[in-house]
Amino acid sequence: MATPFTKMQALGNDFVLIEENALKKPLTTKQIRFLADRRRGIGCDQLIIFKDSPKADATLAFYNADGSTAQACGNGIRCVAHYLGKDRGTIQTPSFLSTFWKKKNQITVSLRDPTFQGPLHKGHRVNVGNPHLVFFTEDLEEYDLEGLALSFQPARGINVELAQIISPKIIKAKVWERGAGITPACGSGACAVGILGLKLGLIKESPVSIEMPGGSLTVEWAEGKPLFLTGPVEFCYEGIIDIL
Repeated sequence: MATPFTKMQALGNDFVLIEENALKKPLTTKQIRFLADRRRGIGCDQLIIFKDSPKADATLAFYNADGSTAQACGNGIRCVAHYLGKDRGTIQTPSFLSTFWKKKNQITVSLRDPTFQGPLHKGHRVNVGNPHLVFFTEDLEEYDLEGLALSFQPARGINVELAQIISPKIIKAKVWERGAGITPACGSGACAVGILGLKLGLIKESPVSIEMPGGSLTVEWAEGKPLFLTGPVEFCYEGIIDIL
């Protein structure tokens, strides 16, 4: 099945975009894993299948590199917003309707209002369309992020972040994404870190800059107000791949 695709990335968090009408039938888990494979397929953290929508500019479905589904992806939404070529609009995700707009090479999207759960061990839980568990530390290198994250899988099925307060406006973070592992950046993870920094009083004022290995994202949030994520995205290339 020869299928056209687009490869995009946001701070190294990379995605393969495929229009649903280009597929003759739904992809199997094996086929999704093939597309995400960096040696045998195209390679990506997530596959995004999108289609036209009567209620938005596009409707998205997210698939992790291991073939599992995801309910939200901040950087993925921003990549699709850039792909659509519009200055502003809306995108329907599996868990919320996102509003987006562009300013030069910066794409801003809205995410779902956060919901908070009780602490888990020494971590703090928040859901912004998908679940996150954030550990604040004085030194990001103090913990083995992958080992820590895997200790909560698969029963918890949760994304895990390590975060370090750098200044009143900056948080440094690393992220482990369920279904993908450690990634250079994560949009919803940045939101989780920024929200909890503000909620816990570790950061006093929004917006907050979240610095990750792939670069920086800006998170804007306050109690009772919308959640916004801003950062750059880049088009990588287009191609056609034979999906067996």
